[in-house]
Amino acid sequence: MNWVKEFYEKQYQLLKRDGETSTITDYHKNLMLEIEELAGKPFQSMLELGAGGGEVAIVAAQKGYDVTTIELVPALVEHMEKQAQKYESAGSLHAICGDFLQVDVSAAFDVICYIDGFGVGEDQDQIQLLKRIANWLHPDGCALVDIYTPWYWAKHAGQMMRFESFQRKYDYDFEQARMLDTWFTESNTRYTQSLRCYAPADLKRLLARSGLRLAEIVPGGAMNYETGQYTENVSLGEAMSYRVKLVKN
Repeated sequence: MNWVKEFYEKQYQLLKRDGETSTITDYHKNLMLEIEELAGKPFQSMLELGAGGGEVAIVAAQKGYDVTTIELVPALVEHMEKQAQKYESAGSLHAICGDFLQVDVSAAFDVICYIDGFGVGEDQDQIQLLKRIANWLHPDGCALVDIYTPWYWAKHAGQMMRFESFQRKYDYDFEQARMLDTWFTESNTRYTQSLRCYAPADLKRLLARSGLRLAEIVPGGAMNYETGQYTENVSLGEAMSYRVKLVKN
């Protein structure tokens, strides 16, 4: 997994150059509403894995939650902390810079979120992460995790997108069931992330060794690349990802 830190550092730099790493938007506020709805009951503490620039975490802290984040890229943690200073919060925000497969976190949480990023590494890496999530959860807590679908990304292999200062190409490794997301700089340097895609049946096989079980599946949305239109809610068979609610066995 040597590509991980370099890719997300470069992704942040390119998005920042194009003005895409700005402030909190309705998207982040709505995402927090979705987290609250899927959690299904009141909670106080929240851990966000791979928190990026921390927009969702900041919204959660504003609403009165006690939030901890784990983010690998120092520049993103710095961005998060600067952003958080611009908002008044009824709760708290504690940012940890590190690899969530390695960092020590002694607290337990009511809700653990991993939005858009599950699938780094091999199956054993996912099992290790799921075991850590189980250890970090309160007995009656839940984890909310986004999982990429193999069918959507297989269908859209080869899709290109052009932005102001970079290009992006989606591909698919049919043998390993991995979504490949390559970003091309102006000098044609390439940076690729590779995320394992799981059908629900495949995910359940991972969960059998994790101390967690699948409680609920919520299909995500889908992009029509011909029209540029994103549909927020589609069927599982059309979705690019689905969000799962995991609870302790």
